[in-house]
Amino acid sequence: MRHVLLHARAHLRDTSRMPVYWVPALLFPLVFFGLFGYTNATSLAKIGLGSEYVITPFLLFTTLNVTIVSLSAGVAADRENPWEQRLRVLPLPALSRFAGRLLYVLGFNLVSWIPLLLLAVFTTDLQLPPSQWPIWLGAVLLGAIPFGLLGMAIGYRFPPQGAMTVANILFMLLAFLGGLFVPVKQLPAAIRDVVVFLPTHEYQHLVLAIIGRADRIAAPTWTIGVLVAWTVLFALLARLAFRRDEGVRYG
Repeated sequence: MRHVLLHARAHLRDTSRMPVYWVPALLFPLVFFGLFGYTNATSLAKIGLGSEYVITPFLLFTTLNVTIVSLSAGVAADRENPWEQRLRVLPLPALSRFAGRLLYVLGFNLVSWIPLLLLAVFTTDLQLPPSQWPIWLGAVLLGAIPFGLLGMAIGYRFPPQGAMTVANILFMLLAFLGGLFVPVKQLPAAIRDVVVFLPTHEYQHLVLAIIGRADRIAAPTWTIGVLVAWTVLFALLARLAFRRDEGVRYG
């Protein structure tokens, strides 16, 4: 556990020295919320509903941006760094490095939510009781784990430029098809039949259900099963990509 914490702290220090990384991660969700979310939150307030219905998809959107796009780019860039080659030969299990990087990403997610939540509190009618905030944010954070594994799989499999391209494509597809931009009911019928198999759709549905804001959750075992299945798949892809990279670089 000590090595996991040390690895996470090292990544946090690296990030703090690169404003080009963390400034967009903090401001990007605010811009999107200002363009799309605030109007929807105002409309919900007129019919007596709280803005948590709107804030939740934006929290998930922010989380996907950090865990898929930013993480994959960071992993791919680290592979080109000579220091990474020195780390690879240290007598440490790969799992410690995986866990440390994932812990760092989860912590960075918490920080990236602060500006969005402050904006929501002061400009919208956020009706969720403070006692439910730990459950709400904890569910979002826990649900970020499979997407962090996906980000690592992309970063270890592709070079930096390719990783950014693949990550952005998957990020936008998962966000759009998962109903983070528009409600699923507004998507074409053919797509609506597929979304129940996507991790982003079930992720959002589970978070809203946990805080009592989902219309229904007809099959909780299905939702949890889908998320677990995607987590296992992404973990296997990350492990295979890491092993492949080790084989290519070190024989």
